[in-house]
Amino acid sequence: MTAPYNKVRDRECQIKRWDLLNNIELDPGDCVYISIDDVGVKHQKDTRKDGGTKEGKYVENTVIHIQSVEGEYTLTGIGMDNALKLLLAYLLKNNLLENRQLIFFSDGARNIRNGIEKYFDFCPSIHMLDWYHLEKRMTELTSMALKGTKSERYAIREHMDSMLWAGNVDDTIKYLKGLAPKNVKNNTKLKEAIDYLERKKDFICCYAIRKLLGYRNSSNSAEKTNDLIVAERQKHNGMSWSSNGSHALAIVTASVRNGEIDNWLHGKPIRFSPCPAGAA
Repeated sequence: MTAPYNKVRDRECQIKRWDLLNNIELDPGDCVYISIDDVGVKHQKDTRKDGGTKEGKYVENTVIHIQSVEGEYTLTGIGMDNALKLLLAYLLKNNLLENRQLIFFSDGARNIRNGIEKYFDFCPSIHMLDWYHLEKRMTELTSMALKGTKSERYAIREHMDSMLWAGNVDDTIKYLKGLAPKNVKNNTKLKEAIDYLERKKDFICCYAIRKLLGYRNSSNSAEKTNDLIVAERQKHNGMSWSSNGSHALAIVTASVRNGEIDNWLHGKPIRFSPCPAGAA
C-alpha cells in the first residue's frame, strides 16, 4: 500500500514511522470517534457597580461530536470539564466503553489534553492532533518566519507539510532548523514553530497512512457542529451573551440536531442515545 506513495516522494516525506502504526485502529467499527472543539462568543459587559469581579471577555462553549457504528450525537457544555463529564455519562449510558477504543480528535489545546487524561485514562484511547489545526498553525507561524520570493516560501511550506503529513516530526524540525539565513526573516517565529512541534509531537500521527486506509484525520465534524450550534447563531456582529443565555441556546440547537427537541418540549425523557448518521 505504501510503496506507490513512497516511490514518488523524497525520503523525508515518505511513510517511514512504522511505530505510528501501533496507534492505528484495526477496525473502525470497534471505535468511538470523538471530536472536541471550543468556541468563544462575546460576553455581555458587566454593568455592576458594586465592586464585584467581572467575568471573562468571552463565554466558552465546548462542543463534542460523537460518532460510532450506532450513530451520532452532539454534546455541549460551558467549560471543558462540564462537557467531558457529559461525554463520560453518554458513553456509559450507551455501553460505548465496552470493548471499544476511543479516538479523540482536537486542536491539541492543553485543557482538552488534561481533560481527556483526567476522565479517560482508565480505558483504551488515542488522542490525535487534528490535521487542519496542525497545518493551519504551522502555516501561520512559518508565514511570519520566512522570507524570499512567493514561490520560495511556498516550496518550503509545501515540503514541511509533506513531512508532517507522513508523521515525520523529527525530520520537519531538522529541516526548519537547517533553513538558510536568506530564507528566514524572524528567528523568534521560526523557533515558535519548532517549539510547537516539540510540544505536539506525541499527538501527531501518520496522516498519510490513515488517508490511504480511508480513516478520519480531523475533528472537522466538531468544527462544523460548533459552527451550527454556537458560532452561526451567536457570533454575529454586535451580539453579546450571558453564560446562561449562550449555553441555553446551544442546548436547544443541539437538541434539534440530536432529534431530541420534541421530547424536551413535551416533557418526555431525553433519549441520550445515538441517532442515525447524518441526522445529527
